[in-house]
Amino acid sequence: MSDAQEIYRSAVTRLPIEERLRLAALILMDLAPPPKDGAEKILSVVEFINSLPAGRGFKTPAEADEYLRGERESWGH
Repeated sequence: MSDAQEIYRSAVTRLPIEERLRLAALILMDLAPPPKDGAEKILSVVEFINSLPAGRGFKTPAEADEYLRGERESWGH
């Protein structure tokens, strides 16, 4: 069997980024202990990313800062 680095170079690096994230999430979920009864479902990285509202991509750091500033102000200190 190949070692992890060889598998990564030969197979994983050829995948699109979203598929790499999906693979990473699967591996992490496999390593994590199962949730206890009644625990909330833990989202995988890909599920979390896909749950974000569309169109929230920021073209510049200034756009992201402005969005975060507005969110903080809406919390009503």
